[in-house]
Amino acid sequence: MKRLPALLSLACAFPIAARAAEEKEAKVAHSAAESQLATITLTASAEKRLGIETVAIEKKAMKRDRLYGGEIVLPLAGDTTAEHAQSVFSLLSEMTASDKLRLAESQVDADGAVASARVQLEASEQAVRRAEQLLSDKVGSEKLVEETTAARDLAKQTLVSAEARRTLLGPPILPAAAPATVWIKVPVHVGGLDALDLAADASVSPLHGGAAKTPHAAKPVTAPPSANAASATVDLFYETDNANAAFRLGQRVGLRLPLADEAESLVLPWAAVLYDIDGGTWVYAKTAPLVYTRMRIEVRRVEGDLAVLARGPDPGTEVVTAGAAELFGTEFGGQK
Repeated sequence: MKRLPALLSLACAFPIAARAAEEKEAKVAHSAAESQLATITLTASAEKRLGIETVAIEKKAMKRDRLYGGEIVLPLAGDTTAEHAQSVFSLLSEMTASDKLRLAESQVDADGAVASARVQLEASEQAVRRAEQLLSDKVGSEKLVEETTAARDLAKQTLVSAEARRTLLGPPILPAAAPATVWIKVPVHVGGLDALDLAADASVSPLHGGAAKTPHAAKPVTAPPSANAASATVDLFYETDNANAAFRLGQRVGLRLPLADEAESLVLPWAAVLYDIDGGTWVYAKTAPLVYTRMRIEVRRVEGDLAVLARGPDPGTEVVTAGAAELFGTEFGGQK
């Protein structure tokens, strides 16, 4: 009878041991690190045939930037100082079609008034010169000189007034839809202004990936103060060349504004970066003679022919530039 408890204990323990064995059998065996699954060993002849070239990853101070959304607008002609801050330039994007039509008519009338005032000033200056010449020839009078001088001064004031009214009406809104030079209006939150290098050039590119995906250089320009109190933003303005008609008025674009500080980042040639089917970014690192290991990287941005990395191999690691695509095909069975 003493053996009965022992038998019962063994019977109860048997199902537990069986379940433990089943759980152990369900585990994946022979697991390997990602790098061990992506290592290629070439022969010397294969390496030469593929034309493998490598470059060391560097860590250097790079100018950082921040992406903002902007809008293509017409450049402001004439004086852009603070005395003309009441210009309707900052209101163009909020006007309706009928408002813009009335504004265009007012601009045409104002242009005509400026042209007429200039003609009147030129005629009055000729009259002053003629009166002075007559007085010099003893056939004129001082009164005539005074009258023509007063008329010239009045014509000058008329021209100044006409030009001031024209300036208040803002840039012309009737030119072609793709002018040769455009401005970019960029709303920036007031809390982020101190982090930006407002004197440095920026780069602008369309939001789509079309033919004009290559960034254009954009220079900061002075414009009448413009802000939005509801969103706590102020407007910055940049000018860029549009000779190839890459941008149209009212188009939304992306503008990369440089930051005031620099930070050290890993950089490598953009030619070394490979994409897998899921969009992952990789490079092939030379880990030993004739041995290449695929390593994962994370690209923060691209500057010219360099890729700036957020994560990647240590500085000094040799990565493949020429022949990287061939190694990728060799690994996944694309070789002949």
